[in-house]
This record gives sequence, structure tokens and C-alpha cells, in this order.
Amino acid sequence: MKESNYKYEVIVVLNPKAESKEKEKSIKQIEDKILGLDFKVENREDMGSKVLSYKIKDQEKGDFWVFTIGGNKPIKSKEFKLFLNRETNIIRYLILKI
Repeated sequence: MKESNYKYEVIVVLNPKAESKEKEKSIKQIEDKILGLDFKVENREDMGSKVLSYKIKDQEKGDFWVFTIGGNKPIKSKEFKLFLNRETNIIRYLILKI
């Protein structure tokens, strides 16, 4: 299989007070959106719960997830960011080109 030309790391901070079923649903929706953008999830890692440097949406902690994704064209970041902003369990995200 051809190696991906474009690789990104998507770091997502989930609300730690959300139920585990809601978190799983959010993670599944993120993966589905990534697949919908013609990217594949190469790696998904749960970094655990960490104390935030400052409060975000009245939360002092966050559950961190890191997705490494790859594709053959640049990501449509506007569309992806709109999706991430609308997801209620996501309190912060970061998309890095690697």
C-alpha cells in the first residue's frame, strides 16, 4: 500500500465529567469524520487524564487523546474544525502537520 503523503496529529481534550459511553461515542464520531475526509487513522492513543494549565469551559482536568492520521491530500481543516467545535464533549483540540 502506498504511504500517506500528508500526516497529521490531532490532539483532542475531552470533558472528564462526561460518561464513558459519551466519550466512546465522541471518539467514534471523530474517527468517522476522519474517514469521511479520506484519511485513515494510523494510530489512536489514550494519554489519560491530565490537569490543565488553566480552566477551559470550567474544567480543571481533561482526558487527552492523540490521533495520528494520514492521507494523500491536505486535510480540509475548515470542515474538520467546524465538526470539532460542534462536538459538545470536546473542550479543546489541536491539529499538527507532521
